[in-house]
Amino acid sequence: MTHLYQPVLDYIENYWTKITRHNPHDEKTLIGLPHPYIVPCHQGMFQEMYYWDSYFISLGLVNSPHEHFIINIADNMAYMLERFGLIPNASRYYFLSRSQPPFFTAQVKLAYQAKQRRNDADCHDYLKHNLALAIQEIETVWYGEQQPHNRRVHRGLSRYYDINVLDMLASCESGWDHSTRCDDDRWLAHLPVDLNALLYAYEQDIAWMYAELGQPDSATIWQHRAESRRNIVQELMWDKETGFFLDYDYVNQHLTPHPSLAGFYPLYAKLATSEQAQTIVEKWLPKFEHAGGLVTTLEAKAGRQWAFPNGWAPLQWLVITGLDHYGYHAEAQRLRRKWCDNCAEVFEKTGALWEKYNVVEIGSAIEGGLYGQLAGFGWTNGVFVDFARHLALES
Repeated sequence: MTHLYQPVLDYIENYWTKITRHNPHDEKTLIGLPHPYIVPCHQGMFQEMYYWDSYFISLGLVNSPHEHFIINIADNMAYMLERFGLIPNASRYYFLSRSQPPFFTAQVKLAYQAKQRRNDADCHDYLKHNLALAIQEIETVWYGEQQPHNRRVHRGLSRYYDINVLDMLASCESGWDHSTRCDDDRWLAHLPVDLNALLYAYEQDIAWMYAELGQPDSATIWQHRAESRRNIVQELMWDKETGFFLDYDYVNQHLTPHPSLAGFYPLYAKLATSEQAQTIVEKWLPKFEHAGGLVTTLEAKAGRQWAFPNGWAPLQWLVITGLDHYGYHAEAQRLRRKWCDNCAEVFEKTGALWEKYNVVEIGSAIEGGLYGQLAGFGWTNGVFVDFARHLALES
């Protein structure tokens, strides 16, 4: 089966060099970074290093001749944290008003594992240095309770934010720009289940780093922080009536009635119970699953690209990884195959991979949102390689 993907894999392998950049010095709005990195596409928009994009790009570089870029990207993130006090949306000065979904610890773990495979002598010191920066990021940015990082706003849970205190820009920090998730686009009044699941995973990653460094007492402190977050997410964001995780409007103190793939993030983060995972898989997975993969939301709205009928590579990966975490391996492999088949079919027609896909009717028009459709594409490439690798294991 996976040999059918070889033309796509060859395209991806040849494309990495086209989207490699090295800009060690600040240039106009572009922030200089010490190491070469990979951008989403070869021309037009997105000619800088993006925060959460970079993690999904890195997934496709594991055990490849390009694996050193995983370390480069982690080091560039660390550089921006040290220089600016946050990892911005992307390496542009005008993006310093906000961040993006927090994947720094996940990136560092990938880099640490790559360094171990190389038998680097500094693995311990590398992890120790980046652990300190991870604690800085979560405590300063994501636990922030006043400007410039007013994110932790209700019972220890955090929202997406932008220093300009605008709902639209807060949605940009979420990466879901723009979606149908919030009533009246009230992102600043909205505790996102995806963000808080990611922060639970981040706290668990910090605990893992401490344990890896031989500091079990510190690891326990962070495990307790994670467990506290888990308890509040369970209380506020699990809808017993529908059997799904939903975002929470903390101003009006009710769940938002807009199911989305964000409700699967607790499976990725291992925050859900096994019973909750079973309910989600049985009741909700069929609602989101279509011929070409998983649809982002169940609602469509003109101008909203993170919505029906679009599917996005990072969301496919997060949901599928969550399914694997709870033992739903057959469902995970089926969805990997659907996504790769969709990408391969569109590739055969267009000769490219794309930022997003119509997963409801393969090959049909997507909702372009404000940005249209872009060829390339970094995170699609990385996730495709990772999925193809998993599918090859069963053949």
